[in-house]
This record gives sequence, C-alpha cells and structure tokens, in this order.
Amino acid sequence: MKKVFAALVLGLAAGAVLGLQQTMTLTPDQEAMIVAQLGSKQVLVLLAMLQTAAWASVAALAGAWASPKVNLNKPFVVSRRSIAAAAGIGLLSAGLIAIPEKLIFAEALGLPDRFEFSWLYFLGSVLYGGVIEEILLRFGLMTVIVWLLGRLMKSADRSGVYIAGIIIAAFVFAAGHLPAAVQLFGFSAVTVTRTMLLNFLPGIGFGYLYWKHGLAYAMLGHITTHVINQLILLPVLFNVM
Repeated sequence: MKKVFAALVLGLAAGAVLGLQQTMTLTPDQEAMIVAQLGSKQVLVLLAMLQTAAWASVAALAGAWASPKVNLNKPFVVSRRSIAAAAGIGLLSAGLIAIPEKLIFAEALGLPDRFEFSWLYFLGSVLYGGVIEEILLRFGLMTVIVWLLGRLMKSADRSGVYIAGIIIAAFVFAAGHLPAAVQLFGFSAVTVTRTMLLNFLPGIGFGYLYWKHGLAYAMLGHITTHVINQLILLPVLFNVM
C-alpha cells in the first residue's frame, strides 16, 4: 500500500503542474468556454490532479499485485552499474529525440526556430513524464502484460515474454502521445511518424531499465532524458545551430 499511496501523492503533484500548464495555454475562446461550463479555469487544475492521481493509483495497485509474480519487484539498491545504465539510456534517448527533431521534423512541422525554456514545462516533464508515466506504462501496464503473456505461455521466465512486454508498453506509450501531438500539429503522416518514433524508441530503453534494474532506474533514465534535452540538447540545437 505504500507504493499506491506514493503514486497517489505524486499523481496529485504532477496533475497540479499539468493543470497549471493547461490554464496557461488556453486561448481566449477556450477560456471563456471553460468558465461558462465549469465556473473557473482553475477547476482544470483540480480535475487534472484527480485524474492523474486516480490513474497512477490504479497502475500502482496493479503493479504491486503483479510484479512479485513475474520478478519485476526489484528493491531499490544504489548501484553504480544501474546508475550508469540509466544515465546512458537517458543520454541516448535524449539524442534520439532532439536530433531528429532538429534535422527532420522541425522544418516539416514548422516548429519555432528557437527553443524557449519553461520551468513549469520542465517540472511537468520530470514529474509526469519521468515519474507518473513510468508508474503507468512500466510498473502498471508492462508488468500486467508480462504476467498475462507468462500465463499464456506457461512461463514468465523466458526473455521473450519480457521483451514483448517492453515492446507493447513502448508502443502504447508512444500512441498515448498522439492526441496531444495531433492537437498541436494537426493529423498527418509526419505528425504520426514523429510522435511514434520519438517516443517508442526511448520507451524501449525505459522498459529495459525496468526489467533489468528496477522501476527507480527506469524513472531515473526517463528523467535524465528530459533534463539533457531541455537543459542541453534542445537549447544548443535550436538556439545555436
């Protein structure tokens, strides 16, 4: 129950940041419509908090139940090897996102020439992306998928079961980013390709970290990706080159 409570608290915090982001990006027409329907745009913050906390709690409950059955309940241990793996996958994932973004997708999608850093967006990336998404997609979804596949194949110890779980969870992780991407850039082959590619490949890395090193290191790898991207790669690629 400690994991579920932690997921609940973290979900509330991440949801608050997401809700604030939403209120700050509303157009005047959207704000007027929300005020008319809900009475205040601040209600969005409360709704985001409740929704994020609820999903994180359900995923944590599922993961806490299934992870001991499939050997995915590794206790957190400070390990240089695990830290190096998380840092390496975080760096690789950041490059797999930022470099194609600059060289291929920026022009195709008409992205701004300069990267504008936002502390609120950065905090949301770390809290929601780095922590909540790992609870949802790895600890919750991937663990349950591995358990189901293990039941179907009569064995949860085969590497293929874990690899399939990693791939399926990474695909769902990538597809989950499509609605926001379509809202921003419109529906097109370029939008779909960008969204799926730039999220699927890092998702494979985070799934590997969860399998081999534990949930905390999957989170560390995911957080490292956002830190390197937003503090180093994107500013350099978009503001200097």
